Amino acid sequence: MEYASFVRPEIAEMEAYTPIVPFEVLSARLGRTPEEIVKLDANENPYGPSPKALAALRNGRFFHIYPDPESNQLRDALSDYVQMPKNRLLTGMGADELIDLVLRVVLSPDDVVIDCPPSFGMYPFSTAVNSGQYVPVWRNEDFSLNVPAIEQAVADHPTAKILFLCSPNNPDGSTIPDADLRRLLQLPLLVVLDEAYADFDLIHRGERGGSGEKEEKNAAASAVKNHSRIHWTLEYDNLAV
Repeated sequence: MEYASFVRPEIAEMEAYTPIVPFEVLSARLGRTPEEIVKLDANENPYGPSPKALAALRNGRFFHIYPDPESNQLRDALSDYVQMPKNRLLTGMGADELIDLVLRVVLSPDDVVIDCPPSFGMYPFSTAVNSGQYVPVWRNEDFSLNVPAIEQAVADHPTAKILFLCSPNNPDGSTIPDADLRRLLQLPLLVVLDEAYADFDLIHRGERGGSGEKEEKNAAASAVKNHSRIHWTLEYDNLAV
């Protein structure tokens, strides 16, 4: 019997996700040292982490012990940084993990997930992995959201459970106007606002984190982009899922 016969059909039919080329592989392929390469294909911070962060790693004492699964010290610090109660902060190994976690917790088989491409490729990928039905609502030519079309998609799909919104959007950097966001928050489904690049949005930076809007949506933010720490990502919401 072929091992492939055990694979779920929807997984076998998925288009393969092409990962980024690791820095060391790219360096060898180009015949150049890493210092000679400006790598822009994955939206990473090119400056590296703070020297204080590197010093903290060098001085770590308990790398042989499993870390705190609730990340209490980190969430204490983040609570001060983002001005949000600790019990509304959830840490994870990258936004991909948190996206997958939300889908696993919320979706039943064939529930609908709405996304607005072009956007982050993990939304449709993780939806398929979690047996959801992916419904794209394409953006306008200027990459703004087609809000009426999103509302219509929700109305057309009674099992719609999640709407993914990325702001600033990956890959074009467009942001969601406050009026559009408030309008979409009225929809009868879970709105997940992916704010991995929020610190580069000079208009809204720091505003949405303290508003009442946080009571009505999830938000994923990534320290990969603003602090160059690949293994630190957080999600904040009115409930710690």
